Amino acid sequence: MTKKIGIIRCNVQSENCAGFHCLPSFFNKTGPFQQYETIELVGFDTCGGCGQGKSAKIIAKAQKLKDNGAEIIHLGNCIVHNCPFLELYSKDISEKVNIKVVRGAH
Repeated sequence: MTKKIGIIRCNVQSENCAGFHCLPSFFNKTGPFQQYETIELVGFDTCGGCGQGKSAKIIAKAQKLKDNGAEIIHLGNCIVHNCPFLELYSKDISEKVNIKVVRGAH
């Protein structure tokens, strides 16, 4: 069964990165994407900009991805390794959007 994936990356990092590692990992099914038999990319978005500890922006982005068919949200490595609000954002996306969150996109 095809898993429908949404990827959310850091808004600040998006100024310098157009998904140079996330997208090849997705399409080549490497890294965290190797766990799926078949996958479809529903959307590739940013977190919406630093919420300074408030998750409303990233929740809205995750909800939009879910509304467009995403079953799983992958958080980009730029969020996983650099965002001081990773724990809050992961928890709030999971609970408020009611969707599985996977940390990492390459």
